[in-house]
Amino acid sequence: MPYVELISRLTAQGHQVHFALRSLHKAYDLFHDSGVIWHQAPLVLPRHVKVIMPIDSYAKILYHAGHDKPGRLSGLFIAWQNLFTLIEPDLIVFDYSPTAMLAARTSRIKTIAIGTGFHLPPRIRPMSFVEPELRVNQNDDEILSFENRVLETINAALTLTNMEPIARFTDLLEADEIILRTLPELDHYSGRTNASYAGIMKSPPGELPLWPPTPGPKVFAYLKSFETLPALLETLNRKCYPTLIYGDKIPEEIMQRFSSETLNFVQSPLDMEAIGQTADIAICNAGHGSTTELLLSGVPLLLLPLNGEQNLVANNVKRLGAGLSAPNLHPLGMEHKLDTLLKKPGFRESAQKFSQSYRGTNVSNLTDNVLDTINALLSNH
Repeated sequence: MPYVELISRLTAQGHQVHFALRSLHKAYDLFHDSGVIWHQAPLVLPRHVKVIMPIDSYAKILYHAGHDKPGRLSGLFIAWQNLFTLIEPDLIVFDYSPTAMLAARTSRIKTIAIGTGFHLPPRIRPMSFVEPELRVNQNDDEILSFENRVLETINAALTLTNMEPIARFTDLLEADEIILRTLPELDHYSGRTNASYAGIMKSPPGELPLWPPTPGPKVFAYLKSFETLPALLETLNRKCYPTLIYGDKIPEEIMQRFSSETLNFVQSPLDMEAIGQTADIAICNAGHGSTTELLLSGVPLLLLPLNGEQNLVANNVKRLGAGLSAPNLHPLGMEHKLDTLLKKPGFRESAQKFSQSYRGTNVSNLTDNVLDTINALLSNH
């Protein structure tokens, strides 16, 4: 979704855009009128890789994505190279695509790596995605040992496909241009040095919110399904707050069961700026993009992270004083923190302070910056 506007402007300039997706189920809805040619991205299905817990490092993520065996990984490299041969691109833009980046190493194709702080971690060893101050039971030696294990697999696969090995694990993140699409306060790795933060890509304009005509604080929620979601919906209905929910894969049965005069499920994305101007509080799973947009609108947040990446985002918001996190998703905990956010004005004041600190900046003009970078690289092709 963040790239819809960029793609539209690229095609308007006469560029031919190809898009390789991991999941094709949304491709038609996104691209059918855009002129984009879309492809299935090479991938290894999760059932073929034994899961190793905890998933506490970038190396573990790569391992579970097919970097567990040289033969499997070399198959992915060759599949990506076949795709590059088919398309003959002048430029490749990678977003959270380390396998494709490795496959393109020996080509002369210009490359841009773009991503959040989580997707483009700093060049540290070990490349653990848990911040130092949050580490409790982590063993850096074990994480580094696993990182070296994955590096050996990568180099064996590179050798099988007649490519040069990489010297360091962090070399897999190399590109002609690297664009960090986040803000310092929302970077998954706080305290990153020598970082250039490019801002965010705003969501396309959505529908205006039509709030239920009842009194009380207006609650906007953007949520995926999770086990205790029904308890949260029951709480919102019991409190009779005017509530709008945009759900991602929330079962139809759940939506029918909890829809009411005060709680409405919407089927299309809502306009984030309009939500920021009218909502008293927002609830989300701490996805980086939606969390950042809501904060830039000055809305305090109740965050319900579903994974380690989202937990890092939630911790950043807590540090700002602009929201609370309920990572255990316990019904009483979610209700208590919702009440706290609505009763104590300090959370809204902190969210507003964050919003005002970026007012008048070009933090939301990342699409312009990326377009300029693309054209600059192509002009030197």
